Amino acid sequence: MLNNRVIFSRLLFAGAALLGFSVAALPQSVPGSSAPAPAQSAGPKPKTAAEQFKNIQVLKDVRADQLLPSMRYITVALGVECGFCHVPEHFDSDDKPQKATAREMMKMLFAIDADNFHGRREVTCFTCHQGHSRPMSIPVLPGPETAMAPSIAGMPMGGPRPAGSRENQEMTPGNPAPAASLPKMDDILADYAKALGGPDAIRKIETRSEKGTVEMAARNFHAPMDVFRKAPDMALAILHSPMGDITEGFDGSAGWESRGKRGARPETGDELLRVAEWADFFPALDLKRDYSRAMVNGIEKIDGQDAYRVFAWRKGGGREELYFDVQTGLLVRVDELIDSPLGSLPMETDYHDYRSVDGVKFPFTIRVARMDGATIYKWDQIETNVPLQDGRFAMPPPPPSEGAVQK
Repeated sequence: MLNNRVIFSRLLFAGAALLGFSVAALPQSVPGSSAPAPAQSAGPKPKTAAEQFKNIQVLKDVRADQLLPSMRYITVALGVECGFCHVPEHFDSDDKPQKATAREMMKMLFAIDADNFHGRREVTCFTCHQGHSRPMSIPVLPGPETAMAPSIAGMPMGGPRPAGSRENQEMTPGNPAPAASLPKMDDILADYAKALGGPDAIRKIETRSEKGTVEMAARNFHAPMDVFRKAPDMALAILHSPMGDITEGFDGSAGWESRGKRGARPETGDELLRVAEWADFFPALDLKRDYSRAMVNGIEKIDGQDAYRVFAWRKGGGREELYFDVQTGLLVRVDELIDSPLGSLPMETDYHDYRSVDGVKFPFTIRVARMDGATIYKWDQIETNVPLQDGRFAMPPPPPSEGAVQK
């Protein structure tokens, strides 16, 4: 059984558009704004993996918040679960020989990249394993049912093309359309705002609540979830899992997570960046603010409909592909790569079932496809301008220590 942290990290791992899709009642949420990005809390220097975890030998110098993404990359690249190398509930143990092998393999791939590619990450676990626990040294003859159906690690992605063959931030180029036939970026954003309901309707919405369910069919997981948002960048998600509530929040500058009796802990590094992106309102409307540059690249079929493909380069590095329906103007897909010290994993987020709530359209179904399966968010109810105090998004105080005198 997956523990709470693994489940929730998979739910929020996507960042900006995974747990919901909000809209703010502020002028800076309108296309063309030059409003600054959400404030980030400087905080203390992030811990290394060796400082936060026990018995780390190879990845000891990476940031602590990059260790779990690295481990997740290994599970996908080798097609295994954590227990393949680790003793359950005793992850620091060296009892399994596979763990020692994994360490030597990581040293090997780092040496190959250093000696042959000037330190660039070109060789990864997936290069040889391709979803198998043992490296694929002999080509496999494709069967008739798979010869024309490419997939990654035997798991086709949710779109009309495989989204997993991109490494080092390279995205699939698709079929570029003649530049003269493509609209300008500003026109696409203006049409998107109009399709949502228009800037005036957007500005009227100051808060939002979402109630629905989260499903992971591959993990046989189904649970209710509540999300609350307040303009311009506060958000709170509560997953009511069978093992107890898990809460993640962002108060405009600080991100935090709370699980059961352990109390809340602050988030740093990539965790903080991702929760801040998730808390932002209608990210696709803020391309000029959140991305260093963007360009319209072509037209591609998404679920049988033509969509404009936009390449957008994040200020912090990396590129995403955003797709806007040619007919409706709505955002229908975002493709991105989730990076780790060992490699990148593709993720594809699709937005379906747009409905109007108080004059603004919201997607009531969000599907996030990853290499280990898909997560589906279905909102049963979305309400706007509900009363929400700022304090609701602040990190809760730590629980009293055992044996403390209560006054």
